[in-house]
Amino acid sequence: MKIVIYTHDTFGLGNIRRMLLIAEHLNHSIKDSSILLISSSPMLHAFRLSKGIDYIKLPTISRNIQGEYQTRTLGMSMQDMVAMRANLILTAVRDFSPDVILVDKKPLGIKRELTATLQFLKEKRASTKVFLVLRDILDRADTTHKYWKKKGYFNVIEHYYHQVLILGSKTVYDASRLYRFPLACQQLVHYCGYLQRPGKDLKNTEWVREQLGIGKEKVILVTTGGGADGEQILTHFLQFWRHHDLGKDVHAVIVHGPELCPRTQQQITSIATQCRQVTMLEFTPHLPSFMNAADVVVCMGGYNTLSEALSLNKRILCIPRVKPVSEQLIRASSFAQLELLHFIHPDELTTRKLATSLHHILEKEQTVPPVEALSFHALEQIEKQLTKELPNQEPLPPGRFVARKTTLPAYRLSR
Repeated sequence: MKIVIYTHDTFGLGNIRRMLLIAEHLNHSIKDSSILLISSSPMLHAFRLSKGIDYIKLPTISRNIQGEYQTRTLGMSMQDMVAMRANLILTAVRDFSPDVILVDKKPLGIKRELTATLQFLKEKRASTKVFLVLRDILDRADTTHKYWKKKGYFNVIEHYYHQVLILGSKTVYDASRLYRFPLACQQLVHYCGYLQRPGKDLKNTEWVREQLGIGKEKVILVTTGGGADGEQILTHFLQFWRHHDLGKDVHAVIVHGPELCPRTQQQITSIATQCRQVTMLEFTPHLPSFMNAADVVVCMGGYNTLSEALSLNKRILCIPRVKPVSEQLIRASSFAQLELLHFIHPDELTTRKLATSLHHILEKEQTVPPVEALSFHALEQIEKQLTKELPNQEPLPPGRFVARKTTLPAYRLSR
């Protein structure tokens, strides 16, 4: 089986970490698989890939915390950048001839850059199965429905996609109903449960403690994902940590993320030098292992972070991002109602409130095992859906493809 995984990656590390986890599972569980990852994540090179997985790095388009897209490094207009990316994606898909394509989150990609590729597959390679992969929550229900309807995503799914795989539980958040998917789209939806990293992928606690140079101390792990919007959490935590009274047997590990702005990084580093029992890291590919060794996780409300922490049965203090979308706030609220974590709204975050919450969490054990409240079978479910209909197909003859004009805007791409 040949698989293409497309992930646009414009903000943070969540998308690339999520899709790499899926890629690694499929690579090890499906015999003779070849996986091509197409991504614009500027951190893709920092992750070790198994034999059988390769990638194409697209030029990066970034998104700021206001949700606006912009070219990151190359001196090109957005229109030219998107056209170039669309050409690269189409060429890769046409020449690799995949059996399956997994599209992360956006049915047409960034700025509709998947349009020509989807048209090509529909017209010239209908045997290729195209799956849309959605995290459990996208945004507020009314906002998401209006946005998807405006973008024509429901029509795109019905016309081009084989199935919609939701990485969540219908009982926790019934996305297809709340987002008012039309009946034709609802029939394509399959709820897979939440992602869980296999235990074999985790370094043991002793290895983590050796890396940190600590002994038997309790560990509080603070992580803000990519770090672009982590300043508030990091600053409040370090202000608390500078004068904390948790005792000498507690060590803090802060992974602030590679996208934290240099000014903020300099400021928090300055505060950290005044603290004891703290380790500061920009990035580690072993974050799940560090999480496994932690007693408490202080984090935002991203899908990957919460899924991994809950699957490891960790006590969590969550300060979710609330702009430009409400996804993290909805997720944190839903999990808090299930008594799976504690959360503080960022508008209410103070050093004192952070201190009170951490004291309370350290003294109280997790009351509801997350494995009983959530289903962590997403990797197995994705594999099952992809292998249900293994296609038997002939390779495409060499030739020319031009994306024809349809009801969807198309780029003119040729070979």
